[in-house]
Amino acid sequence: MNFVRRSALVGCWLLSFVACGSGSSGPGDNQGGSLAGGGRLSGSGGAAAAGAPAQGGAANRAGASSLGGASAEGGASPSGGAGASSAGASGAGASSAGASSCSGPVGTMSGALATGINFLDTDGQPVDAHGGGIIQVGGTFYLHGEYFSPTTTDNYFNGFAMYSSKDMATWKNEGIILPQQASGELGPKRAGERPHVIKCPSSGEFVLYAHAASADYQTDKEIVFATSVTVNGKYAYQGPLKNASGTTAAHSDMTAITDGDNAYVITESGHVYTLAKDCHSWLSDKTYPAVNGNSGGVEAPTVFKAGSTYYWLGSSKTGWRANNNFYSTASAITGPWTYQGYIAPVTDPSNEISDQRTWLSQTTWVMPITGCKGTTYVYWGDHWDGTASTAAPGKHNNLTTFVFQPLVFTGTKIAMPTYFANWKLDVGAGTWSQ
Repeated sequence: MNFVRRSALVGCWLLSFVACGSGSSGPGDNQGGSLAGGGRLSGSGGAAAAGAPAQGGAANRAGASSLGGASAEGGASPSGGAGASSAGASGAGASSAGASSCSGPVGTMSGALATGINFLDTDGQPVDAHGGGIIQVGGTFYLHGEYFSPTTTDNYFNGFAMYSSKDMATWKNEGIILPQQASGELGPKRAGERPHVIKCPSSGEFVLYAHAASADYQTDKEIVFATSVTVNGKYAYQGPLKNASGTTAAHSDMTAITDGDNAYVITESGHVYTLAKDCHSWLSDKTYPAVNGNSGGVEAPTVFKAGSTYYWLGSSKTGWRANNNFYSTASAITGPWTYQGYIAPVTDPSNEISDQRTWLSQTTWVMPITGCKGTTYVYWGDHWDGTASTAAPGKHNNLTTFVFQPLVFTGTKIAMPTYFANWKLDVGAGTWSQ
């Protein structure tokens, strides 16, 4: 989210090995996790456009990577990925055959393309956490994001909220984990966006990173962080993220991930910050222009790993409107990165106001869901309110809904060729079905 603000809603994506296939496992890399969502607008057809990868899983792909946000508790990978079975997770959604033999919750995702998914929490209130991430601790998923007050439309920082779930569809409100501060970077009349929580590989401490900025997004902007001993605790604000020389990581949209013993903050415009061992400062900053696609810049960076391939999803800079999101790949998080094109059907690359536009979403997170039958990669995109017009950019963000879709692999290519308005995620099996 730069001053140009978040390109709206990056389409729903779930990475699964065999989209609606047999669900057999790949060779496995002992990594796990996946993410899902979906819906279809009547009349859009949901069919893949020219150039979209064919639906179906990739053969011989490993399970979810250590990236993706799962903590080491409960058998999850210590590097941050959801815990995969030792046999290795399969790719995209597997068929229902055999899935019922796995013990685990099943979540139902339901939301038309025009509206997205309006998740209600266990108290019957809309889930109000956007532009963030999901971290898995044991068998629980913790979704965290920006909280927008329903009584204001100025989009100033009001706090970061967290919700918990066992099935990725039924969410319990865990409250505000980082409220507005009395002053400073996250004080009154400031912007606070893109919160992402990791479990620091060396210390086990939970660290929340976010983007803070002045109201105009230009006077100043920085990556800030806060810490907690528990994933759903109250995070203590620590200030801007700096290096040993005191230089602040000064960028807008960002994400944070772990990979093995390492942790990174990744920002708009292709920056990868390698973090210090305690995750409280940064050691190096490398820039990769290739991830900017044809937009000249990338908002809403989202990075995950599947098998031996790293994926960097991004949004064009077109304000609070949905656009054609794209992705790049690399064999290492430190590059080199290769631009791969769009992740959803695009009939006209210059048309940013079609019914497609990454299924009317802006990329936010990809969550690997690993079970006894495979791994599904669930794409989370935000369905920002008012994305078709610039008359009131960013207003009424408390009305933002969700785009959860399964990603489909074809070799190392990913796609969301069809929007699923209704689909099921079997967390126990690590598969999805319609």
